[in-house]
Amino acid sequence: MQNSRFAVAIHTLVLLAAKAGRPTSSDYIAGSVGTNPVLIRRLMGELRAAGIVDSRAGATGGFVLAKPVERIGLDEIYRAVEDAPLFARHENANPNCPIGRAVGPLLDRVLGQAETAMVQSLKRTTLGDLLRSQEVVTQLAG
Repeated sequence: MQNSRFAVAIHTLVLLAAKAGRPTSSDYIAGSVGTNPVLIRRLMGELRAAGIVDSRAGATGGFVLAKPVERIGLDEIYRAVEDAPLFARHENANPNCPIGRAVGPLLDRVLGQAETAMVQSLKRTTLGDLLRSQEVVTQLAG
């Protein structure tokens, strides 16, 4: 089963950016994302701990971006919400088999390099870049 936390985090942050500093409730965000407000609050807690969002208390409170969109890299969002490696490790290899003994370290190296490359790629894109993409611009204009 694939994890969608990173995609939901990006969806949420694009929404907050579109709100231009107006506090946005977890209920409103959850309605846009199509999930439960409790899950949004947990995710926002992780993003707040990473310094990506702030929260405002009160009846008109909610979540806002903590810094400009050009200073929020996708790699930063990824690291804030993903606590497990991108690829699962092969755990049950037979240690009595020569291939079974070798495959774990081999996969650790190869998949670790792939994850590092992915994070480096994400680092080259900011939330601001996403907001300038044609798909988002078209939707915000419509």
